[in-house]
Amino acid sequence: MAEETTTQKQTGKERQAAFLVSALERAGMQDGVLLNGTMKQTPRFYDKNLRVSPVNALIMAIHSDMGNYRTNSYVLFNDTKSRGEAVRKGEKGVPFTWKNVSEYVSKENPDERISRADFKQLSEADQARYKPNPRDDVYVLFNIDQTTMPHVHKDEYEQHVSQYGGVEPDGQQASYKDKRIAVNQFILSMRDNLVPIRRDPTGIAHYDGKRDTVYIPAQKDFPSYRDYVQEVARQVAHATGTTGRLSRDSGAAQKEMLVEELASAVKMLDLGMPAKLRPETMKELPAIIGQMKENPQFAQEVMHDVNRTVGMIKKAESGEKIQILENPAEKRQQEWASQFPIEHVPEKFNAVVMLKDDDGKWTLAMKSENTPVIAVHPSKEDVSLYFDVIKNDHDEAHVQEFRTQMAQKYFSLYSKNQTPGVNLFRSNASQEALDMISKVNAFKTKDSKILLVATIGDEKQKPKLVSQEQWQRIWLADDKQDYKTHLAATLYADVLAGKLEEVKHATSPKVDGTPLHEEKEQRDNQQTVQQESAKKQEEEKRRNSPEQKEKERREEKAKEEATKAETKVAATIALSPMMKQFMDLKGKHPDALLLFRVGDFYETYQQDARKASQILGITLTRSNKHNGPDGKPAEMAGFPHHALDTYLPKLIRAGERVAICDQLENPRARQNSQEGKEEQSKQAVKEMVVAGTKMQEEQHHGMHR
Repeated sequence: MAEETTTQKQTGKERQAAFLVSALERAGMQDGVLLNGTMKQTPRFYDKNLRVSPVNALIMAIHSDMGNYRTNSYVLFNDTKSRGEAVRKGEKGVPFTWKNVSEYVSKENPDERISRADFKQLSEADQARYKPNPRDDVYVLFNIDQTTMPHVHKDEYEQHVSQYGGVEPDGQQASYKDKRIAVNQFILSMRDNLVPIRRDPTGIAHYDGKRDTVYIPAQKDFPSYRDYVQEVARQVAHATGTTGRLSRDSGAAQKEMLVEELASAVKMLDLGMPAKLRPETMKELPAIIGQMKENPQFAQEVMHDVNRTVGMIKKAESGEKIQILENPAEKRQQEWASQFPIEHVPEKFNAVVMLKDDDGKWTLAMKSENTPVIAVHPSKEDVSLYFDVIKNDHDEAHVQEFRTQMAQKYFSLYSKNQTPGVNLFRSNASQEALDMISKVNAFKTKDSKILLVATIGDEKQKPKLVSQEQWQRIWLADDKQDYKTHLAATLYADVLAGKLEEVKHATSPKVDGTPLHEEKEQRDNQQTVQQESAKKQEEEKRRNSPEQKEKERREEKAKEEATKAETKVAATIALSPMMKQFMDLKGKHPDALLLFRVGDFYETYQQDARKASQILGITLTRSNKHNGPDGKPAEMAGFPHHALDTYLPKLIRAGERVAICDQLENPRARQNSQEGKEEQSKQAVKEMVVAGTKMQEEQHHGMHR
């Protein structure tokens, strides 16, 4: 059958995504079984020796399962006629995409294109100036069970089914034995050419990014042999996405999860085995299906990554060595260090955050002490690198250095006007619409939802759901209230539009059309102008009088004093439980440096943090969770808890008296207090250490975050 038109092409791509969604929905109702429950052979053309791409194989297998067909063998509509067969009436085919490289495009000028025939006529040097510009042709295929072949050529059909068809459940165990040689060969090929695969004694299959090694438990630790095989395929697929290989977007966890499942499913098809979703994926399945339905681009990105992932695995199976490239993060940091040296960047960054803007583009936001938040769009390579380092680098100091260096780079480019800024905190709302918003409040509910409530005019609106990205921006914004107003203008755009329309109608003049009415309207307008002018003159005279100026001076002074008092009170009220506890224990031990156990770290705050930073040479930062008594982010410095034996002697040698405040209970335990909003744990001064001594102290209880 001829390829589909441009309009049909788009429909074909949408249909492929729809088939995939149907398969995921079926898996949710079939204990996770995704496809090929009857162990049919991998999808193929019945009468052509053509390559079937991984995604096409997936879609064909899904279509075959949906129709309960006996094989995964397919034909084109026109080819059935040449054999005296036909597609049965009312049958619907499956879309098949084919990369057609009939055109090449110039690397320097995208508008310069030449045909495949002209490209072949060029010299080797000239050919290097061009790259393929493939287009997706879409064809419709039909399973041989959808044709008249089972009746017209019955013997030929039955012979094909016996060779490529599935098996009944009671015969599957025997079939697994036949496939063990192919499975073992696959594992050896991956081990020799792609990624080391080793036995894991802990019973947990995983990929270790630091060692670039896949760890798999013994076969007996899996519910079945097919579960063992597919988990090996999943972990190999995961290894292909790491930096230095395919560098897939590590920031999209659900997409990566689906890519690994589908890539492993393709391998299971190659082996003629069923593919099943693991329990972790089943938990995320509703959210994944929701994304695929709401965002067509999500499905396209997943299928693109599946083709790339399986393509790399097949190269390794064919004997090609897949060398992991030099660590791009380290290489990039070395380049940044020379191009954007730290001494040329005057700012110190309190926060370096990667988040999406209103258009869904990844945006790097940098917050420093002396300048407003700066936000820019990094390159696609830097975004991928950022998430890869955050996910795979377990050295917190190195990660912090990486963030700083990336901020250095883009701060420098922004300062030189080489990279435009992005406004994360403004909307497109008019000032008239913003003025209608009189009050805005954002908060988290008990079930962790984030809501925003606004009062527009005198009417309090119904709460609106706030995304995690928008909530993150609230705390990042220099003027939080201003951003919340703009956020409300976005969330309540329809309400504001209605209110503005009401005001417009209410203030629109009524047209009479008579000369007498127009004359009266002119007199009224003139009289109004005169009255307003007289009022302005009177107000100006009153404002410039000595008595009024003295009154304003006294009021301004009183206002400043009140503001200072309010700020001091607000700062006290705003102290987090951790800072209240710090202030309480500091009051009882003023001459001691307090070391607080917080999770896997010991942390110091305020004046203690400054001392610890100088003595130990550790980084002094500003907390984004705790404010000090002055209302500003609290200073803090810390080190891993297992390094206590290294850092404590340094503090003692420096003459410090150290109070070690350990946790008395699990910091993850939640207590349902009346406020019900904070995660609490008790802290106490467990030991007091001075030069040559170590004393037990009384316990002081407090709360932490």
